[in-house]
Amino acid sequence: MNIVMVGEYYNPNLIGGAEIQAMRRAEGLVKMGLEVTVISFDGNVNTKYETINGVKVIRYLLPTHKAKMLSLAVPIARALRKHEQGTDIYHLYNTHPLPAAGLYKITGGRKPVLANLENYSGYCPLTTAMYGKCDTLCRFSCLTRESHNTFERIIAFVYAGVYPLLRYLAKKVDRYIAVSDYVKQEYIKQGFDEDKISVIPNSLDINCFSNRSKIPHAGTNILYVGRMSEEKGVSVLISAFSNVSKTHENIRLILVGDGPALPEYRELVRKNGIQEKVTFTGHQSESNISNFYSIADMFVHPALFNEPFNITLLEAMASEVPILVSNVGSLAQIVKNAGIIFNKGDISDLTNKLTSLIDDGEKRVALSKNCKSIVDLYSDEKVLKTLIDTYRQLNNNNKLRG
Repeated sequence: MNIVMVGEYYNPNLIGGAEIQAMRRAEGLVKMGLEVTVISFDGNVNTKYETINGVKVIRYLLPTHKAKMLSLAVPIARALRKHEQGTDIYHLYNTHPLPAAGLYKITGGRKPVLANLENYSGYCPLTTAMYGKCDTLCRFSCLTRESHNTFERIIAFVYAGVYPLLRYLAKKVDRYIAVSDYVKQEYIKQGFDEDKISVIPNSLDINCFSNRSKIPHAGTNILYVGRMSEEKGVSVLISAFSNVSKTHENIRLILVGDGPALPEYRELVRKNGIQEKVTFTGHQSESNISNFYSIADMFVHPALFNEPFNITLLEAMASEVPILVSNVGSLAQIVKNAGIIFNKGDISDLTNKLTSLIDDGEKRVALSKNCKSIVDLYSDEKVLKTLIDTYRQLNNNNKLRG
């Protein structure tokens, strides 16, 4: 099969988790014998052709990356038409190209299209649905708030007005793969066809983390890895840790990552007088991050928003580190019995559960043992095999339709 993956950005222009997953899947599929081409819209010339780790990459120049679902619609639909010959399956690896694919299908596009649902921008332009709400008034409000001048506010007004049409087109794709059951249910609530949505989670090269030995250390290390931004709830973790540190001397909080809220978090640590017990590492490479997992006794992800998926949970489980997660989005579905759930934003609840886990070594060992069987479900090999089965089914159905 010839697979053509389509998205806004591609390696080395890795913007977020969707693009990183796309790169790893494209290269993994090539290793499994498939021919893979990636079409992206992050070029600096009209058209650029290259090959990266066996993946053929075609980059087109996009005049603007504002109002993504609208600005990508015609260019991507045109590209899908152009590359039909020799393509068996089109695979959109993020949600912004959804209306473009719908436009391609309703105007006679002949090739089957599979689309990832890895966030909520398939029905919400700024993915503020992560906080639990997205309707017409919210779209006007959110887009206007993100505008920096009068021209952008006018464009925001137009974008919000045309968005119902974009959502209509987004529902015309042949098949969807949601990164979690939670995301699938959210899209069903928005009128997407349940029968068209399968769940294929993000994956991980487990060996990158599981092959590292634990590094002996004194005391208890509590780890967070991720973006330093308000929605991640790191302030809740810092406050809970401050409470626990009053009754537990030999503990340390390690915060790995960078982001806009980092100065605020540093100040919160200073106000609580726990500078000697908290380490801010800043941004770290993947190889360095695995070192932090090897000294962690527990991992905390205190998100405040409805996360579609979180790859750091897989990293922690691959490293056999017990997990505490807030009760939002897909987090509890991912960790299952390798983790403990606490109420989002509830400093008292997190304080109590951190204290309990620090004091209960047997519980930590039990959670660690559960990690391996769970994270194996998310291995690159298993997920890629499931994806290839989905490709084959979609390709066969398209051939039967003639």
